[in-house]
Amino acid sequence: MVFEREAVIHNEAGIHVRVAAQIVQKAKELSETFGCTFYIRNKHSERIEMHSLMKLIALKVGCGDSVFVSAEGGDPEPAVAEMVQFLEGDFEMHDRTEEREVDALLHKNALMQERLQKILETVQDGICVVENTGEVTYVNPSYLRIVHKTPEMVLGQNVFESAPNGNRCGVLKSGVARIGAISHKKDGTTLVANVNPIFIDGRIAGVVSVVKDITEIEKLMERLSQVSAKAEYLEQELLRTKKTATAFSNYIGKSGKVVDVIALASKAADTSATVLIRGESGTGKELIAEGIHYAGKRRRGPFIRVNCGAIPGTLLESELFGHEKGAFTGAVKRKLGKFELANHGTIFLDEVGEMDKSLQVKLLRVLQQREFDRVGGEETIHVDVRIIAATNRNLEQMVHDGTFRDDLYYRLNVIPIILPPLRERVDDIPLLVEHFLAKISAQAGKHVAGITPEAMNLLMHYRWPGNVRELENVVERVITLMDSETITVAALPSYIKGDAADQELRGITADRTVLPWQEYEKKIIANALEQCGSFNAAAKQLHITHKTVAAKARKYGLVKNTDI
Repeated sequence: MVFEREAVIHNEAGIHVRVAAQIVQKAKELSETFGCTFYIRNKHSERIEMHSLMKLIALKVGCGDSVFVSAEGGDPEPAVAEMVQFLEGDFEMHDRTEEREVDALLHKNALMQERLQKILETVQDGICVVENTGEVTYVNPSYLRIVHKTPEMVLGQNVFESAPNGNRCGVLKSGVARIGAISHKKDGTTLVANVNPIFIDGRIAGVVSVVKDITEIEKLMERLSQVSAKAEYLEQELLRTKKTATAFSNYIGKSGKVVDVIALASKAADTSATVLIRGESGTGKELIAEGIHYAGKRRRGPFIRVNCGAIPGTLLESELFGHEKGAFTGAVKRKLGKFELANHGTIFLDEVGEMDKSLQVKLLRVLQQREFDRVGGEETIHVDVRIIAATNRNLEQMVHDGTFRDDLYYRLNVIPIILPPLRERVDDIPLLVEHFLAKISAQAGKHVAGITPEAMNLLMHYRWPGNVRELENVVERVITLMDSETITVAALPSYIKGDAADQELRGITADRTVLPWQEYEKKIIANALEQCGSFNAAAKQLHITHKTVAAKARKYGLVKNTDI
């Protein structure tokens, strides 16, 4: 008995990937409850079973479209009624960016599989896919034509029962492909087949048998496998990196060196190993340390910062390990140290190279045994804490000079992460400037429309000895003192403009070929006008008169408007 009813889809996005997945799941549940098989069609298609995600998407059902739901076997009427009610209801969807990205990815994958499915069904070679259980799960029309059978005679058949000595069973058992295998059928048909195993995560998941010519089919199956694997990987990567991307969001940059740093830090976050972050002052060592903590398993625990270079050596021991009451003059009560406060979390030891050598011994004990004694105390404190250290010092040289213990160095340097200075990732400067403009202008309550290309060019040519911290300070200074809404060359500090001019002059004279003086003079005047924008400003930078700059500019044809 077949029972069919019409349903109108009210979901705004129609039947897309995530909705189709819910429909397939609902059909499975109702089939088990009512003992029937569900089918669906639109006004222009044949009916299909409601167990194929790809075929549901291929119907291309939008909001307001009608579909026809039918069921066979069992008790179809209440089953169809419940399914229609489900289809016409509101599907639970969450408008989150990550889910939309996953939806788009899955939809793209489904469309690709649909195209490849159509190709497989039109080729002249026969294709048969068998699961590792021996069940035949897919055959194309050419395969049915070659073996002279109908889908009902093949699909669901178990090759271990129907052909226990055949090539497909042999490959399922051995995992070794059989190429050019010849088999003779009872009806007199002789088939030449290539039977290849399908491996997933190192285990055999099934076999694919291609009858006759395998060349083009292998390419198509490989492409299908790659697309499916890539889609699955990217979906998992989107979910996995959501947490990581958030944790390292404050470390601005998209250059290759930044990507490498984030990748290494992300891997370090998945472990409890000690991390040593190296880099010049102002490169963002603390931001990376925070990211490792909040991307790792200890993110629910405390993140304790200690600047070893900012605390006098006589007080650092008490700061790190705590002290008991009366341990020294002024110790009027017990104080817990930073290591104790960081229990079940992470402690960040910044500027660890500044630590006194006597304290290095006690730090080594914590690294090795995760235990210490408070100053003036007799009780041994045990802690579960991850240690991330950072320094801008050359620890290798310090070990050689005897100012830093070699055993402590090797204990700290388990996972070294080296941060590049800003001058080595110039492409990130526009991103950083944009970030600081938005941040500082909001704090200062000023509207900043942007920065001119000429000013940005100067920032990108400056060497930035203070790295990102210096860049942030410059942007804050400019925003605080500027009168217009756009940052121009004139608003930048003179030492940045001078640095860029020096680099330009070095570029002019880099070629050892001696040119006429006029050539050098022309390039110098042109550069000054480009950077400063007017005769008067260029004259101030070149320390010559306004009239001289104007005369030289007209002489060399550098301006058309003589009233600059």
